[in-house]
Amino acid sequence: MSTVLIHSIGTLITGDLNDPVARADAVFIDNGRFAEIGTARTTADTVINARGNMVMPGLIDSHVHLSLGEFTAAQNSTSWITNYLHGGITRMVSAGELHLPGLPLTDPDPLVFKSLAILSRACYDHFHPSGVKVEAGTLLLVPGFEASDFAEVAGYGRKVVKFIFYPYGDDLGEARRYVDWAHQNNMMAKIHSGGVSRSGVSRLAGADVILGIQPDIVGHMNGGPIPMPVADMEKVLEGLDGYFEIVYSGNHVVTLKLLDMIVKKNLTDRVILGTDTPSGTGVTPRGMLRILAIVASSPGIAPEQAICMATGGPALAHNLDSGFVREGKPADCLIAGKIRGSSGDTPLEALKEGNLLGISMVLIDGRVVVRDRSQQTPPPETGAVIEREAGG
Repeated sequence: MSTVLIHSIGTLITGDLNDPVARADAVFIDNGRFAEIGTARTTADTVINARGNMVMPGLIDSHVHLSLGEFTAAQNSTSWITNYLHGGITRMVSAGELHLPGLPLTDPDPLVFKSLAILSRACYDHFHPSGVKVEAGTLLLVPGFEASDFAEVAGYGRKVVKFIFYPYGDDLGEARRYVDWAHQNNMMAKIHSGGVSRSGVSRLAGADVILGIQPDIVGHMNGGPIPMPVADMEKVLEGLDGYFEIVYSGNHVVTLKLLDMIVKKNLTDRVILGTDTPSGTGVTPRGMLRILAIVASSPGIAPEQAICMATGGPALAHNLDSGFVREGKPADCLIAGKIRGSSGDTPLEALKEGNLLGISMVLIDGRVVVRDRSQQTPPPETGAVIEREAGG
């Protein structure tokens, strides 16, 4: 059994939008989980001096497109998941493994997509690049599924189903049944919203389609890459009791308009963040940090709230046992600080200015997986240090 003490924390972010900042300057981790938030302990198997930096939950990217391991066919790139770890992402949720070359998108067969979801889930359950937790195997919905298909996919641990290629037409009856079947199996229903995607064959989904189906999560509401009209966004905000996803690869002019509506309607607790990558936007290791900074700099949203939208929010939306610095939760966290030359006196002030955070260390299940500094962000002004290490 291994223990970790992180002390001299400048600011501790909980991931809980209702109580985002903890009044504690140290955390104690036991056997991979947070055991004490605020502690008088002075020793552990591993002792980390945060040196005044901010400690926060690891980022959860709510929208990634996996292919095979760490290879993405979208950009013919490898090692992208490890690079995302260095961008602060400790967990990611598939929005569909749809970039596999040759996947029959124009004439979809339910058996093919069910098999793909099961296979992807099984593969990533046995493959954890650099320790990153990957929620793979989202079931892409096409006509012809039966209730038994949802139960079978859920039996393999899959948590999300997604509308993207489904032909909505004039009758949404089957689509609504799909949402019901997903809920019966404790799965969340997500929808590709807005205009056509990189594939060219995704279906358009504006307010009428979304409100007719009533999904749990509106994917990339600010565009993936093309958003629905702003008037449709307002209808969705008013008519849907679900989560609204904002992504890095969307339309950032529309992002600001959407955030303004969300703040005015007091819906910030329903916002989750993601990247919608790898995609035509590319492989973006700093994508979560960038969209986090955009949201944090928006009027009416505090930077600590924005962090919760990238951590605890996605965890709640996807039924994940992470995303919070809370006793009993997996000890997935970042130690991050203000970058030299950045505006603001603290990491939160820098974030409010729209600036990146500098990542010093990343822990997953209490294990240090990025030490000294991230290879994808500039270093913080003062990095955390390991004062004692198990086996050292």
